[in-house]
Amino acid sequence: MKPKTFSETLRSPKNGNDKEQLMATAPGTGVIENLPGQSYMGTESETETEVEQVEGFKMSKPGEADKELYNRLSTENESESSYISSSLEEAGTEVTEEEGEGAFMRDAFFASYPELYEKSISEVIIGTDDRVRISPTTSFPWRAICSLRITAQNGARFIGTGWLVAPRTIITAGHCVYLHAQGGWPKSIEVIPGLNDAARPYGSYIGTSFRSVSGWVNDKKREYDYGCIILPRASRPGDKTGVFGFAVKDNPYLMNAYLNLSGYPGDKGGNQQWFMARKAKSVAPRVIYYEIDTMGGQSGSPVWVKVGNARYAVGIHTNGLITGNSATRIVQPVFNNIQAWKNLGM
Repeated sequence: MKPKTFSETLRSPKNGNDKEQLMATAPGTGVIENLPGQSYMGTESETETEVEQVEGFKMSKPGEADKELYNRLSTENESESSYISSSLEEAGTEVTEEEGEGAFMRDAFFASYPELYEKSISEVIIGTDDRVRISPTTSFPWRAICSLRITAQNGARFIGTGWLVAPRTIITAGHCVYLHAQGGWPKSIEVIPGLNDAARPYGSYIGTSFRSVSGWVNDKKREYDYGCIILPRASRPGDKTGVFGFAVKDNPYLMNAYLNLSGYPGDKGGNQQWFMARKAKSVAPRVIYYEIDTMGGQSGSPVWVKVGNARYAVGIHTNGLITGNSATRIVQPVFNNIQAWKNLGM
């Protein structure tokens, strides 16, 4: 399938659907439609999926552990102004080089697996690097994908990627919200939707309330590597950007679908969004494997299918290892947790 030329649209989606105009909303109102839950062994494999239309990108051939854990709840109901520094950027402003973005260039993955840092680079670019930069980032779905600036309890800094599913809820990798070798739950995470070099077209937000699951927090099992950030009540970037849908898909569907992935890799400076798409290499009960090129910093990126004008995440990218690049698969327990976290961020 040969992708068409990318063209920016001024219309914005509701929950991954750009058939309707996104209207400005007052605080407390939502632009999120309800997604029906889909069974693990669905019957939708005949639906044709698409690669996002990105200029320059060419397709090459190729239970208990889900129990929710969290750090604290209080800030979800507080205003940002009660604890955020006055230096926080507003929408449309730019960040100067003196602010030290380079301090965040290490992927949060290594905050739980520091022993893998030295050999990581050769294990995530497969063959030639086929990633394409997204610029501008002000159309959907790019603006609903967020750069994460993670500050651990000990002050160490890391980068990651997340994606909005509700006005205040950002889904990401579990290792972005629970750092085993760096004190556990972070001190804070800055969320920057649609970051594009120095431009922050939708501002930035500080989150201090996090969720993950027992399988990651207690057992560090990579198939349970998922979590979320819930922003304070006054912080609602999803009202401006639109949000992703998410769905459970069966094995035949995933093996025949084009998987799209976009995030903020550290090898490109951590301030630019880069995209690639390809079909799955294989699937396991809770993991999707693919040969989509990624680098550190793209941990937590959405792995989504595009059907018509709708986008549904089917996995959460969790970086690359010797077995190939892969995502935590959205199966029914994962779907249920994401739905609950989405509801908390409405």
